[in-house]
Amino acid sequence: MGNYFSSRDKDEWKSDVPHATQTGTFCVVCGGPFDLEGEVSNMDPKDPKFEWLYHLRLVGRVEDVEHHVVASTGYSLNNLSDLPEVFLSEPASFRLTGSGYFHIGGPNGQDDVWVDALYYAPDHGTLFPLHDVCLATSCRAIEHHQSRKEDYNRKPALEILAGLLSTSFIQRQQQDGSDGTVKDIFHLSTSCSTYGPRSVLALSGLDHWDGGYEKFYTNPIEQADTNAFVQRILESSPRTKSESKFVQIPSRTHREIECLPKELLDVVCSYLPVPSVIALHQTSKLLALQIPLDANFWQNTLGDGSLHPHIWDLDTKCIEKQLPRPEVTPFDPMTAWDWRSVAKLLATKHFPINGCDDRLVDMPDGFWNRCRIWAIVEEVLREGVFG
Repeated sequence: MGNYFSSRDKDEWKSDVPHATQTGTFCVVCGGPFDLEGEVSNMDPKDPKFEWLYHLRLVGRVEDVEHHVVASTGYSLNNLSDLPEVFLSEPASFRLTGSGYFHIGGPNGQDDVWVDALYYAPDHGTLFPLHDVCLATSCRAIEHHQSRKEDYNRKPALEILAGLLSTSFIQRQQQDGSDGTVKDIFHLSTSCSTYGPRSVLALSGLDHWDGGYEKFYTNPIEQADTNAFVQRILESSPRTKSESKFVQIPSRTHREIECLPKELLDVVCSYLPVPSVIALHQTSKLLALQIPLDANFWQNTLGDGSLHPHIWDLDTKCIEKQLPRPEVTPFDPMTAWDWRSVAKLLATKHFPINGCDDRLVDMPDGFWNRCRIWAIVEEVLREGVFG
């Protein structure tokens, strides 16, 4: 379906609110606010569904913390990170009508510590504000990225996230060249003609009035409704044809791994990550026959999350119990569904505004938002900025 930025120069443009990305206060990963007072007149900021937006942390390097404390009663901020160089704050808060600083509660009922986060200074780093759920989602995406590396070369997800934020932040300041601080380090204020706004920062005033903010403000973890959504997709994906039982064995001489008995090849594949099994299947016609990617294979990939790490809360066992039992496949009812097409569809994280697959029409806003946030982090990792 294409990369989000596959045609950035032609398809993307700045929103009509670029000033907000310089002076506003928002989550550096998702672009969402930390306080909804005054955001949209027809929105209730106290609605429980928006509560997640108020829960945030500050992340950065330990050595930079002292440069950002504006006011305190003489005590140091508690670091919840177990990494010696990475700082993770206790729960923080921000109010649009308040001091303009982030507040972190003091111990034993003492006054809050005021922290000035996300500003550029050439002699030290900064602290980055993130929603709790964006922090958790980012770390999951990074952990999946790290899982492809050898154990000795892996780093803690929080360490990589802190470095990724810091490196991207410095690069954006250098690219911009202005005297002010560029807060939009992941180009969240851009929009694409194919996939729409990258974050709520790219919405126009009219988009806000039309309710375009709703899906950006939906909890990507607790309101994703993954089980119900995936079940609906499966029920809309009946298997249209049976897998062919007739196979033609290639006539050429078998080479290397192709010479292994199928039983031994199955054992080898059981130790390989799923992407490697798929790659092995695609290596030759003979291996494609010996390593069939059948309905059970794709069903298992959904169950173990190997190809869909962003759907970590999916319970396929629960879904299987709810699916209707068609009469055409009495021995294994689960093969009545096109698990392969469903697995491919659910691997998508960018969804076009127009021409989207009909099975995605009723996608929960929370699931859409999770895919968006995951894709933002995944993209930066793929570009090799850090980690």
